[in-house]
This record gives sequence, structure tokens and C-alpha cells, in this order.
Amino acid sequence: MNLYRVAADLEDRNRPFVLATIIESSGSTPRSRAKMIVEADGTCHGTIGGGRVESRVIEEARACLASGKPRTLEFDLTGSGPEPDPMICGGKMTVLLEPGERKPRLLLVGAGHVNRALARAAAPLGFRIAVADDRPDLATPEFFPGAAEFFVRPGFDETLEASAPDAETYVLIATASHATDEAALRHCVGKPGAYLGMLGSRRKTRVLLARLAESGVPEESLARVRAPVGLDIGAETPEEIAVSILGEILAERSGRDGGPLAGRDGDLVVVRGAGDLATGVILRLVRSGFRVVALESPRPTAIRRTVAFSEAVYDGTAEVEGLRARRTEGLAEIRAALAEGVVPVAVDPEAALVPALRPAALVDAILAKRNLGTRIGMAPAVIALGPGFEAGRDADAVVETARGHDLGRVILSGSAAPNTGIPGEVGGKSAERVVRAPAAGEVIAVRSIGDPVRAGEPLLLVETSAGRVSVPSPLDGTLRGLIRPGIRAAEGEKIADVDPRGRPEYCRTVSDKARAVAGGVLEALLYLRGRTKK
Repeated sequence: MNLYRVAADLEDRNRPFVLATIIESSGSTPRSRAKMIVEADGTCHGTIGGGRVESRVIEEARACLASGKPRTLEFDLTGSGPEPDPMICGGKMTVLLEPGERKPRLLLVGAGHVNRALARAAAPLGFRIAVADDRPDLATPEFFPGAAEFFVRPGFDETLEASAPDAETYVLIATASHATDEAALRHCVGKPGAYLGMLGSRRKTRVLLARLAESGVPEESLARVRAPVGLDIGAETPEEIAVSILGEILAERSGRDGGPLAGRDGDLVVVRGAGDLATGVILRLVRSGFRVVALESPRPTAIRRTVAFSEAVYDGTAEVEGLRARRTEGLAEIRAALAEGVVPVAVDPEAALVPALRPAALVDAILAKRNLGTRIGMAPAVIALGPGFEAGRDADAVVETARGHDLGRVILSGSAAPNTGIPGEVGGKSAERVVRAPAAGEVIAVRSIGDPVRAGEPLLLVETSAGRVSVPSPLDGTLRGLIRPGIRAAEGEKIADVDPRGRPEYCRTVSDKARAVAGGVLEALLYLRGRTKK
């Protein structure tokens, strides 16, 4: 018997088998050189000597098929080993088990344009193509030149039954009508399989899956259906859709998620601004698994500097609630910081780095109360904070920043509440807790953030053209924020903030407002990332 011809025939018919070969023997053994083929059902071609050794080889060969990996078996027939074999022939032998090459089976239910394109794309990748359709004029070698199997029956149910999808079959349903799609899905959904996908819009698939659920199909069976099918690559033509579907099948086959290799450590988000509110957003995103790059101006003017990554622009590094940020220069340093788990802060007020960074999302957290250049299309998802933006025109989503009932709300159409110029209440105090520059000039610190202060006590000095002006605390509390000393402030500019609650520890953690806004950003990001192209 020519076992190689048997193996070639089994491979051609895509039948699983194992080739068992005696690769080493010594002393007296049933055979010293031999090969045997074992099929999945135990059918054997050839022999390696019979008896208990061969029985065990057959048993282990079937287990080898399940794992798909080769293995060796050692037999001690001398009767002297720790586990002597009952066959005491006097020798030893080693048998190598090698699973035969079996192509993954791709069953295309429907002989339309998408499945034709999918067959052309899948054949060079080693798939064994099977086509099932009740239209004999379409399910032909002319339209599917690489297909190895055709199933054409007068009725669609008979066609599906003949196609016999098994646990190792990848099934793609793309028939000519909703009715046959539903029939195919009903036939396959309860059966084991490597992959089950159905072509169709979100509405169509939602309706069909709901009908199957109402008819009693278990939820766990419906959960394995990939519908709409394919990876989100913006595919429109049959060829593009085929690439999208095949990419998902290959990801399923290899146990991967199909995400971009450049984003293996989390999707990249660019945040314009690194003040205290932006820092709250960055903290939430990083802790949710995203990588974040912050873009700042050359001279940030954050007030709550102890909880603002913008301080890295001046000091080189900053740390807030255990997360470190570092000033970076250029793409190489940005990538190095990301690899270390550090938030890169780059001086880039024009967001010129965005095209090179190719982020999954961009968040405008400058809070300038007006748009400083952010626009839809700068990233797949663009989110803006506060007034000055219109969702659908300037950004994909806007997050409300005004304290009150709507704080953190995601706006998908329209704008955030207009700027009133009145600070939100903290500890029952609003405008009176904010300190503004009495005149233009350089700020000189007298007290530090976190210090307890009394009403009327000097907080800082402003070096004006007419001399130094002392700026007192407006009320009792804790100095919560203070603009960086040395900054030249404009008249009326916010330069300090007193917290009447008198809790110094609040100066070292992001505010409740920042956390609420950050939650809105995360919600908007997840929503926009999951939306589909209409």
C-alpha cells in the first residue's frame, strides 16, 4: 500500500488523519520500520505491528487530531521499565504522530457577488471553498473557480442539509433574500462551528436575531453570530467587503481581536490642553485602557497647578494621583514616553502633531470658551468640552462643562450652555471665591497652594507698571489654586482660587467637576467608536 497516495487523497478530500511513523527502535519490537495512517473515525491504512502498541497509537492519534500538534510515544517492551507494556517483546520503540495538513473549510451560503469576491480572496490563503445555493446557474465553477465543493438542491433546506457544516467550518451567509438568510441562520446557529457570520445592515440583522430569539433560539447560540459581519474598514464594494470579512475570519482563526497593531497597548487619544479639567479627562482615559498624548501651549496658565499635567511644560515632569506626565520633544520622545506608561506632554498649540500621531480620537479640553482650530475629521472621533463648539459641525460630540444638572452630559447635536462668566459654586461660594488680577502685571506668590488662608490676608502680589499691588484672600479657606509665579497676567484674569471648605487634601486630587466631565468624555468616546457608517 502506498501510504503517500492515501495521504494525498485524504488531503484532497480534506479528511483529517494522522501519520504514525516508527522513528526509533531497539531490541525485539513488533516492527522496526513502519508507517500507518489513522483517520478521525479510527480507520487505519497500513500497520505498525498490531497488538496493544498499535491500539494505543490509534487512541493517541485521535487525541493528536484534536490538538493539531505532533507528539511522540515511547514504548518499553522489555518488562523492566517503570511502566512496562504487557507486550514483553524485549525491545523499545518510539512512534511519531504527525497530523495531516487539513485546510480550513469556508462554506459560502449564497452565490452572489460578495461571496464570489470572498472565494477569490480566501482561496490563496489555503481555505477549502464550499458553495451552497439553490440556484444551479450561479453555484458553478465558472463563478467560483477555486471552490472544491458545490451544494445545489431544489430546495434551500435540502441545500443546507447537504452542505453539512461541522465544528471546523467557517460559515458566511449572504443569500439573495431575507427569507433564505433567515433559513440559513436558523439551520446553522444551533450547530457547532468555527465561525458564523451573516451579511446585512444593522437593522436587518437586529430584526432577524430578534425573530430567532422569539422562536426559542438560546441567547448563547445567537451571541456567536457575527452580524453585521466583518471588520470596520469602511468597505463598500464586494471586494472591499470580502477583505473586511476575511480579516475577521482570520482574526477569529488566530484568536486575535482584529485591532490595529499600532494600538496593541490601547487606542491613542490626543487631548488638546493639560489644565486641571483636561488632566481629569486624561486620568479617566488612561485608567480605562487608552494611551493619551497631551498637547499644550508654550506658557500654560492653569490655576489648579497641583492637579494639572500642564506643569510638565515648565518643570519637565508632573504627577497627579499616581499618574506621571513628561514633557516631550518630537515623535520619538512621545513614543518612548507612551511605552513607559507616561503621559507625553508636547508643546503644540496648533495640533500639528495630530496627523503623524493618527489618534483614534481627539479631545479639545483647552476650555477657551471658543474654538481654537479643532474640527471634525482631525480624528475618527472628535470631542470638545464646553461652549464654543457645535456637535455635528465642529466636533462629533460636545460635553457639558457648566456645573448643574447637565454637567458631563454628552451632546450629539447642538452646543453646550453658553459661558455666563459666573464660576460654579464650591462650598456655597461662587464668584467671591475667585481672585482676579487687579491690573496687568507679573504675579509674585506670597502663599502656596494648600495653605490655609483668612479673609483679607495677602495671597500674592502683582508687579504692575505703577508698582506692586497686594492681592488679599476674599474669604476664609484653603488656597486651592494659584497661577504660576512669574506669569504676566492681564487685568481681570483669574489668578487664584480659594476653597471655603478648608480641606487641603482637595488640592491634590482632581475635582468632582473634572471627574464628571471625564465621564462624559469616556461615554462619548465609546459611543463614537462603536457607531456605524450610515
